[in-house]
Amino acid sequence: MRKFFTFLATMLLVVSNWSCEYDDDGLWNAVDDLTNRVEAVEKAVENANNNIAALQKLVDALQKNVSIESVEQTANGYTIKFTDGTTATITNGKDGQDGINGQDGINAPAISVVKGEDGCYYWALDGKIIEVDGHKVKAEGQDGVTPQLRINPTTKEWEMSTDGGLTWEPMGVKAEGQSGDSLFASVDVTSKPGFAIFTLADGTVIELPMKVEMQITMPEYDSFLYNETKEYQLSISGVEKMTWTKPDGWKVVISNNMMSVTSPAQDNPFADAAGSITIIGLTGDSACMAEMRVEVKTGNSHSFTVTFEGQDWEKWVVANYKPNMFSTTGIGSPDDYVWVDADTQLTTGRPTGFMNGWGYPWFVCSYNSNSLDQSKYGGYTYDLYVYNPNGVEDSTKGGGAQGSDNFLTTYGYLDLEHPYGDGRPILKFADGMARTITSLYIAPTCYFYSVASNGNALSPSVEKDIIFHATGVAEDGQEKTLTMVFGSKSGIIKEWTKWDLSELGPIVELRLNQSGGADNGYGYSLPAYYAIDDITIEW
Repeated sequence: MRKFFTFLATMLLVVSNWSCEYDDDGLWNAVDDLTNRVEAVEKAVENANNNIAALQKLVDALQKNVSIESVEQTANGYTIKFTDGTTATITNGKDGQDGINGQDGINAPAISVVKGEDGCYYWALDGKIIEVDGHKVKAEGQDGVTPQLRINPTTKEWEMSTDGGLTWEPMGVKAEGQSGDSLFASVDVTSKPGFAIFTLADGTVIELPMKVEMQITMPEYDSFLYNETKEYQLSISGVEKMTWTKPDGWKVVISNNMMSVTSPAQDNPFADAAGSITIIGLTGDSACMAEMRVEVKTGNSHSFTVTFEGQDWEKWVVANYKPNMFSTTGIGSPDDYVWVDADTQLTTGRPTGFMNGWGYPWFVCSYNSNSLDQSKYGGYTYDLYVYNPNGVEDSTKGGGAQGSDNFLTTYGYLDLEHPYGDGRPILKFADGMARTITSLYIAPTCYFYSVASNGNALSPSVEKDIIFHATGVAEDGQEKTLTMVFGSKSGIIKEWTKWDLSELGPIVELRLNQSGGADNGYGYSLPAYYAIDDITIEW
């Protein structure tokens, strides 16, 4: 520090003499340059030491089987919280602290860790294990050390200490204003679900498991005929093993996240006509539970939930029907796109009353994303994506209700204030027989949610309540409509939400619609794209 002040005094004297002939702005520029340089050096040393400490915590967590609670991105890097209560901070280096004349930050040595033949992790420089007095420097365990770095003010070279700062060894790296790279090249928590991937500047990769909330989801209720078998896809996360209970006389088999349920035979006098299937998930000392009520309905009554899962639906899934097409306009309204559910006769219709007679069927889809990126999802070119806030950026898995893969989505509406025609999407029964749609699940698409939240060139964001309408058409043509508030200025439904439609009674057709929300001066202006799933039907 004494050398630094001597240097500063000399610098000021020289600049003072020089300023006798020139404007004193030069003096302040020189002082500012020196100040910036000192701050850049101090920041580079601080960042390097913070990242080394973070790297050692990652290695310790890896060896102690500690998981990551969360990874939070900050303005300067990342904060990692571990399940044992500890934290680590990773600081960005590239384009971080300005060097002289606004150049990039001070470069740092390529410190990393290497796993030795004994299974232990050791500190490494440029990929080679660091040795002190012939001994490898451990990065883990009680005898592990955390190296300290500094920049020698005389040689301007990075130095390292492995004894708490008592002695320092040069590292052969000049502290120059070059790349300013961090020890960490990237932090990735999306490409491999359940894991956080840390890639170091030298290419070394460290993977640590993320804490996953224990959860089992399945339908809340279903009814059966005697001796009937139904299959359900379960959504299971964070569970290592399961056990379950069932009503007497019922058969339950669970394999690969699929549950098969068989109701009892009618001639079994000891069987329960109704009860609950309870699944208990176990992981270590923790447990979670899910319950489904089941019953046998006598007579001719029947209930079935259409989930759009299984082999019979695969050819209708947009990703298979027309690969690499992510919008309704891209698929159009092909005449051969007419699916029919074999159990309920539920099928899709195509509205023809909207403007020039065009309209879309209900598409079976699996595209989902947790992103609301306006550059991608703020327009109609990706309008088939359902918003999945708990998912990943772009996927065909887990976007449906109850964590299933497939769902229905489309576009269309009836503007209640302007005569643009009826483009409401249609669900109906292929055999023309009336049935009761007791409930369905509904969720927003990425396009709808993005515009409703942020607006775009065609529509402002939400200005008033968004109302969803479900209109049932009975056999005699009489209509009845139910409504629900789907969003408002204070918030929009962003996850699959169950909508009870049993009050509509037996119907031959169901048409859904949107209103309210926002008006750009030409009528309802929010993009009328949304998704439905798990449609329960009784007859």
